[in-house]
Amino acid sequence: MGEHRAPRFGVLYAAESLLGPRTGVGRAALEVARAAAPLLAAGDLFLVAHGRLLPAGFLDAPPESGTAPAESPPGWRAALAGFGPARLAFEAMMRRRMRGLARAAGAPGRPVLLHEPNLIPRPYDAGPTVAVVNDVSWRRDPSAHPAERIAWIERNLPRALRQVTRWVAISAFTAAEAAAEFGLDRGRIAVVPLAVSPAFRPLPAEAAAPVLAAHGLTDSGYILAVGTLEPRKNLERLAAAHAALPAPLRRRFPLVLAGGIGWGGVEAGPQLSRGIRAGEVRLLGRVGEAELVALYARAAAAAYVSLYEGFGLPVLEAMACGTPLVHSATTAVAEVGGDSGLPVEPADPKAIAAGLRTVLEDAALAARLRAAGLARAAEFGWDRTARRMVAIWREAAGA
Repeated sequence: MGEHRAPRFGVLYAAESLLGPRTGVGRAALEVARAAAPLLAAGDLFLVAHGRLLPAGFLDAPPESGTAPAESPPGWRAALAGFGPARLAFEAMMRRRMRGLARAAGAPGRPVLLHEPNLIPRPYDAGPTVAVVNDVSWRRDPSAHPAERIAWIERNLPRALRQVTRWVAISAFTAAEAAAEFGLDRGRIAVVPLAVSPAFRPLPAEAAAPVLAAHGLTDSGYILAVGTLEPRKNLERLAAAHAALPAPLRRRFPLVLAGGIGWGGVEAGPQLSRGIRAGEVRLLGRVGEAELVALYARAAAAAYVSLYEGFGLPVLEAMACGTPLVHSATTAVAEVGGDSGLPVEPADPKAIAAGLRTVLEDAALAARLRAAGLARAAEFGWDRTARRMVAIWREAAGA
């Protein structure tokens, strides 16, 4: 008797978030695509951006080296921000273009689905659509987003709710948020947690020394905070907490911020500005993955006190590197951290300061957090995430 093979299906994997400098959404989308590709038959996963196929081998490119076909203006996101006949014409054009990609991706009779890693899919009617909800922060805290971003999401969300066959949330917290905000049956939302790359691991001091030297840092001599530098990351309160530490601790352990400048910037806050002027807060900007691993691995502590997160990938990254972590006791950050970090109230700078001081001064606690964090991070893996995602694709495709 011959071996039974599951029916094949094609996946058009929306890859805009993979291009150029990547935020957490883009890094997660890249890891899922890389881990899912070997689980499908050869040639069944197609990366698409701006209605065009990305070149073969894109997933093998270095993390920040990918380039996309030039987007003909108006780009799909810009066009979908409009109103009236122009927007309807663009939607019709994009549907035709996506149908052409679906024909190229699938043999006759074989389903081809669209996977959207970032909530709002481009118009697609040639098969099912699976979309990922990363958070609903624009509803919970509109002040943390530019008005045009919120308007774009809200204008296109009704179409997405009609189009999407299967929703995926990156945490149980986000699934509950999406069900409440979108009026969805919670049973329609699958939970597929993110994970952490094997590159994030403990490093000996000598391996990280060149990176630390390049940034003027000393081994175990700084507090690291990672993330896009924007209002909801709560950096002003984190800077206030750092400023509240005793002067010897502040000087011995500067606050190091690694991340690109996001909406709202960080320069205007008085606490951050004071810390930067005093040399007690340092902005490294966006750093590559290898640098980031070294920075995590040799930090005295990491702090992630975001006000709202749908997951909080830096939580896992810090833990995987064996770094004691002070993190928010709210939203999905608490879910991801479990019992393996030191939770604090993110709206209270005094609570954040107390958490930082405890980790910096209590060596036994720091050692326990390192061990617990490594064990917690090991519970998450991109292979596991990808297997679950492929099962959802197969279910949605009816294959």
